[in-house]
Amino acid sequence: MDKTENIFVFVVCGAREHIDSLHFSLISLRRFSCSRILIITDPARNEIPVVHEEVIAIRAPTEYDHHQASIYLKTGLHKFLPKGNNYCYLDTDVVALDDKVDQIFSEYRSPITFCTDHCVLEEFSPSAIYCGCMEAFKIDSPKPYYFHNDFYQNVLPKLNYIDNCINEIEALIAKTKSSKLVYQWHTFKYSLPGKYYHLNDQYKMDKALGLWYDQNGTLLSYPPNAKDDILYVSEKTGFSYDPITKQWSRQDGTSLTNLICSHLIEKLDEKFGIRVSPFSWQHWNGGVFLFNDDSADFLDHWHRTTMDIFKDKAWRTRDQGTLAATVWHFGLQDHPTLPLAFNLIADFNNKNIEYCGELTFRIVTSQKIIKPHFIHIYHHWGDTQWHVWRDVAKHIKE
Repeated sequence: MDKTENIFVFVVCGAREHIDSLHFSLISLRRFSCSRILIITDPARNEIPVVHEEVIAIRAPTEYDHHQASIYLKTGLHKFLPKGNNYCYLDTDVVALDDKVDQIFSEYRSPITFCTDHCVLEEFSPSAIYCGCMEAFKIDSPKPYYFHNDFYQNVLPKLNYIDNCINEIEALIAKTKSSKLVYQWHTFKYSLPGKYYHLNDQYKMDKALGLWYDQNGTLLSYPPNAKDDILYVSEKTGFSYDPITKQWSRQDGTSLTNLICSHLIEKLDEKFGIRVSPFSWQHWNGGVFLFNDDSADFLDHWHRTTMDIFKDKAWRTRDQGTLAATVWHFGLQDHPTLPLAFNLIADFNNKNIEYCGELTFRIVTSQKIIKPHFIHIYHHWGDTQWHVWRDVAKHIKE
């Protein structure tokens, strides 16, 4: 009887950048793991060869683009791999950091084990569905910052100029009253025919309206609350500001700080009859997961539903929306998930994950300190301006 093995498996397909990421991640995994490593790929699609001793070549359907083909291979892994083993799938941007990576196999809980994502389902929704929310957010979310800067750079200096002018006018008028002859002269000037009374060469007053102007015709007056930056932004955008949460929102209440929507949840119900509640359910991340022969039913369903949405123009080419559908289909929404140390998602923009240096992170909401065994660098890969990437690259080369 063949011995059951613990095997890591990557999927790669298409562009050189993904194969280069794979080669980088392979270096780290070979260094820290004693387990076997397999690569699933469609060689005919690859811009450069995959350099590894164990590669399984699978022909993906020709009607799929490279992204779809990669997902086809990933969700269909159980069809292409030898039976009887324990597997750990890794995205090509998941990097091993220490010699505890093989311990991940002990975390398996039947029928399949994933890690949680860095966001909840309603936050992931705009990335899964072509609902227009992401595009609208990209247009609207910068507006409060734009008009806030406009207020302080352009509006407020003008208002301060008006204040300075008014103070100077008041000082000049007070000075005219200090001398009886000077005051009589200005009273005489004021009584002369004409629309304006000229205090001096710099300022004049519309006698009928009682409004002051400078020599350039600038009205030296502004309405009440004109120095309120929040009111200015609101008038320019139509958005509302909550001083407690310090967040802007549209008139319909949708946030301009956090991009969330219910469209994925609605599509899961509409297309698959899956009702997710609450919308803030912590969904799973598809970048790392453990599976074996007992996972076949789950993976079959995930694969079928994912291939199904490739034909639906309402859905983006992703596998996590259908992963959520599969989780709820099998009633696994409360199933145990991997510790974050086995898939620490290093999100450049996530303020809840604070980098502490030396490849250690703090989860701000829980104050939990994590020194990851695997780090998932799903964006800003290769960004030498980012401390996280620099430290990862240095660590791998040591």
